[in-house]
Amino acid sequence: MDVIMRARGALPEEIQRGVEAARAVLDRAGMTAEQAADGAFAIEGWDEMGFPADQEPSEVEYAAADVWYEANKAALQACCEGWPEEKRLRAVGLELLVNPDAQLADRDTALAKLRALTEAENGGGEFMNSEIGMLADALAVDLDNPRDLIAALTIAFTTLELSGFHPAEPIEPKRQAVYDAINALEAATEKTTSH
Repeated sequence: MDVIMRARGALPEEIQRGVEAARAVLDRAGMTAEQAADGAFAIEGWDEMGFPADQEPSEVEYAAADVWYEANKAALQACCEGWPEEKRLRAVGLELLVNPDAQLADRDTALAKLRALTEAENGGGEFMNSEIGMLADALAVDLDNPRDLIAALTIAFTTLELSGFHPAEPIEPKRQAVYDAINALEAATEKTTSH
């Protein structure tokens, strides 16, 4: 598994420089990106559970997390070299590349896929579609504060996915809510400016 880097306003060569710096850290540690990220996820999950003593991450997970954090720091430093502080604060950092078609989608492709997934959704609620969030993230990569727009889209889509649990309620208003959230994200990305 590979990594990608999110840094609002970064040039492709700056992103590449960041990814290469992260890979160098991972290579020195003899660890894959997935192994390192798994350690960080274990610690974050433990934090979210309130630090229960009986579920503390292992020493191996702590060590892996340290590598992930070091790789992320190296990526940000390499990518953002020479940037003003306010621009540096908008750089997000590393992510595992788990779905290239969604995570690396350009704006037009992301919008088309979001609309196609919305049209195809029948409300069966058999499984949750993580691709929606990935496409929204890819679409909003250069927005300064996309959290509310992404949340509105993922919540609306989840409501549509689970509409089968409420068969007495019509599904089409839920589908329209997803389209409205996609349209809001589309409008916001039309207004992005270079950083």
